[in-house]
Amino acid sequence: MASAAMSSSPAMQTGAAAVDRLERKTGVSEAAIMRAVRVIGGALIAIAMITVVLSEVFALDAVNVSSGPFSGVYDTLTTTGPAALTLLVVGLIVLAANNIMGLFGGGGF
Repeated sequence: MASAAMSSSPAMQTGAAAVDRLERKTGVSEAAIMRAVRVIGGALIAIAMITVVLSEVFALDAVNVSSGPFSGVYDTLTTTGPAALTLLVVGLIVLAANNIMGLFGGGGF
């Protein structure tokens, strides 16, 4: 709408009017896919932050408990932690694909 008033060229006005009609017809300005992209991106950033923080925490000598009553807990965290993060990423990819397929009219849950 505003772009049509900025240019006096008939071709630019026609193009801007076509874009405005398409936006009103399809609702591109309220595209649900943008919400999905923001959620997926935010989740991936959160997983990356968790990975960096946990890597730094487990690299500390104070946390490295190789013997004592809590050595089993430390071993469990260091072996199941990476597996849990891998499953979290795979689950996120599956949910993201399901959400995006739903936006395009595909099947899903």
